Amino acid sequence: MRGFLKGVFLVTTLLLTFPAFGNELELIFYRAPSPLNWSTPGSLVRSTFKNLKFKVGNHPYPHGISHVNVRLQCGKNSSVYRGMTSKKSNFSYAWDFLIEGKALDTFLINVKGRFYTEQEIRSWLPILKSKGYVRTLKVLLNDSQCARAERYLSMYEDLGLQHIYGGLRSLPLQGEGAGCAAFAVSFLQILDLFPVEIDEYWKRRLYVPLEILSTQERKARIGAIGYMRGIDRSWALPSEKHIVLDFWDPEKMFQWQAHMLSRKRQLPAYMSWEKDPGNIFERLVWDARNYLTPTTYFFQYRRGVLEKTVNYHIKNRERLLTREEVLDRSSQECRNFSVCR
Repeated sequence: MRGFLKGVFLVTTLLLTFPAFGNELELIFYRAPSPLNWSTPGSLVRSTFKNLKFKVGNHPYPHGISHVNVRLQCGKNSSVYRGMTSKKSNFSYAWDFLIEGKALDTFLINVKGRFYTEQEIRSWLPILKSKGYVRTLKVLLNDSQCARAERYLSMYEDLGLQHIYGGLRSLPLQGEGAGCAAFAVSFLQILDLFPVEIDEYWKRRLYVPLEILSTQERKARIGAIGYMRGIDRSWALPSEKHIVLDFWDPEKMFQWQAHMLSRKRQLPAYMSWEKDPGNIFERLVWDARNYLTPTTYFFQYRRGVLEKTVNYHIKNRERLLTREEVLDRSSQECRNFSVCR
């Protein structure tokens, strides 16, 4: 009996001494200081500029239009933090808006991008958690799922996709780069963990009139200065020339997590919640370990065409699109790479 008790004591001591390691994919949703006003194009521009002035303490809030980061931990490996952001300076954006007259065409333009550094993410995270700006979704993975996510991230970096901060139509699995939300969603997609109901909740749709998008042929009818002076119009009517923008919105992802935790008794059996240290909100947990790990290739194109596609988008960062490209985003790739959708 004494030997048994010693054994129990030893096992308990080991469990307390060495932390349990697991396979985890965590999506970290950051809300904007105030929700962006999507009611009209002008309201969106004005609310964006207002948020960009917001400060936490004496420092500018880092995610004025909302944001998503990713944390991946596999086994005993240290957590890896990643998140897409623009490499452009505030001066460059100011030049675009004030001198070149750009405004909502930034919806579509790819620019120079980079990953947030781990230092940037980790230094801000506890501060923003404590102030209610962060909600999280932790997905528990099995070994093969986590290994697949690691391979995807490694290939993403090898291709140089982190150098393309994508417009709202850019899809990383097609080699087009990504914004922060599309980058985060791509991890769920390559693991086949992105059901339609989540896709629809996280997605926003806009009907954008062509007249407010600058192209290589002409400038937009209303620029950033015009919006700031109060000039405005509605989103497109069905009878107008327009494009449809469908994109994942970090603010809606943040709200989805809040909605799920507001109905804990109705959560699916594979979901639960737990305390998120330092956060005023609980963490939503999705146990996906019993799902089959996909074996399909990550990207839509094979390596040769994929590399050409990535290089094409890297070379064409910052430039205005032609009217043809705005209306038919597939035409350029179709001609250049013989890959027609």
